[in-house]
Amino acid sequence: MTVGQTLERRAVEVDADRFREAMARLAAPVVVVTTRYGERDWGMTASAVMSVSLDPPLVTVGIARTAGCHRALTRAPEFVINVLGDRQQDLARRFAGRGVDRFAGGGTDALPGSGLPVVRGAGVVCRCERWDVVTVGDHDLLIGRPVAIELAETAGDPLLWYRRSFGRAAPAPM
Repeated sequence: MTVGQTLERRAVEVDADRFREAMARLAAPVVVVTTRYGERDWGMTASAVMSVSLDPPLVTVGIARTAGCHRALTRAPEFVINVLGDRQQDLARRFAGRGVDRFAGGGTDALPGSGLPVVRGAGVVCRCERWDVVTVGDHDLLIGRPVAIELAETAGDPLLWYRRSFGRAAPAPM
């Protein structure tokens, strides 16, 4: 019996809870997406981020339309994707919280020239120009064209989100 036949025989209604559980088993990088809009800094933790094109280089981040920073992130001309290291769990939690000043706890700096907020110690800092915003279901995909990328060699292992908790990538034995 093939996998497809097994899936067909065991077909289960794909409701929201089952879908969430399946997606929780997909390890994802943890990033903080930041911008400056309306004379203030905005940011959020995200794990739905990926490259979508090499030519031209494009990245995307999924943003719930109910997110408090949705308007700022989808309207600002530029944003920053900060890829977090495994020692930045507290910062990831703070930027995922609601009803708090996410920038009050420190850990960010203003990018010279633009004033865009960046996460201090991030493994990758990718400054992007907004390319497009595409509505998909209950989220918008913020698509950006990288205009500058910083790679830190001392950031440690990347922070991952897997089964609703933080983890880190470990090299597989060869």
